[in-house]
Amino acid sequence: MKIALFHNPVAGGAVLKSSKLVRQFENAGYEVLYVSIKGKEWEGAFREPIDRAVVAGGDGTVSRLAPWLAGRGIPFAILPLGTANNCARSLGQIHTLETIISHLRLAQIKKLDLGIVTSSAGHRIFIESVGVGLLAAFMSEMRLLEKKKRSRLRLSPEKRLSEATKYLALLAKEFPAARCELLLDDEIVSGDFLLLEIANVGFIGPNLELVPDADPRDGYFDVIWVGHDQRKEWRSYLKSCRRGEDAAAPVDARRCRRVVFRYVDVPVHVDGKVYLTMATPISIRAQSAALELLDFS
Repeated sequence: MKIALFHNPVAGGAVLKSSKLVRQFENAGYEVLYVSIKGKEWEGAFREPIDRAVVAGGDGTVSRLAPWLAGRGIPFAILPLGTANNCARSLGQIHTLETIISHLRLAQIKKLDLGIVTSSAGHRIFIESVGVGLLAAFMSEMRLLEKKKRSRLRLSPEKRLSEATKYLALLAKEFPAARCELLLDDEIVSGDFLLLEIANVGFIGPNLELVPDADPRDGYFDVIWVGHDQRKEWRSYLKSCRRGEDAAAPVDARRCRRVVFRYVDVPVHVDGKVYLTMATPISIRAQSAALELLDFS
């Protein structure tokens, strides 16, 4: 069996070396095509015959590879090496390297949905979420802050998550609400939102379980939002998260198959990528059963 090992070599503090990864798979009898996603030619790997793929990295790596894996119909597993690992947690992919190696051949396949964002600028694919407001701003600002402090490789994933949640709570204190008007299937929703997310999975942002019952196999999105008048409750929720306490996110929610932003004039994030402007209307729909995930349960 030939596997493609897509690896982010700087994920997880770069503690898992490529040579060790490849050697362990080869010792188990696999033919390995090693691909660093930090290289310039990783897309060329999809021209090779591949039976299975292992995505060794964080959410950014999974998001980048998901459209390619869907396009080729390659079953894949996630080796979570990132900080939040929202995709891996949401999809039940928190497995050790040894578990993946031993179950790769005989694992069952589950079909997963992807999301497609369509605007005048074209199409974008997402696996995690699309949103406006606080989390979109947080993603941009946190990257700049970590770059300035050079903390990405210096801090442990746990410390990075704690610092990120702390910063998100600080940002929420006076963050301006975003004015939006959306069509959720046939229902019009409008208002001033502190944040609004169209979620395909349960974990979003700095490992926040905002949609505990999310099912990325049912053809639906979970649309959640925090109103501008819920700022105090949201910050209290983030404080509980930092303490490691179980707390339900103070969000309103709807389930729908299709979302259209009829009006929005703030930055929009598609998974981890933030677009400062995106002309409306913006249409978001599910591509059902697009991905093939290897199930080790």
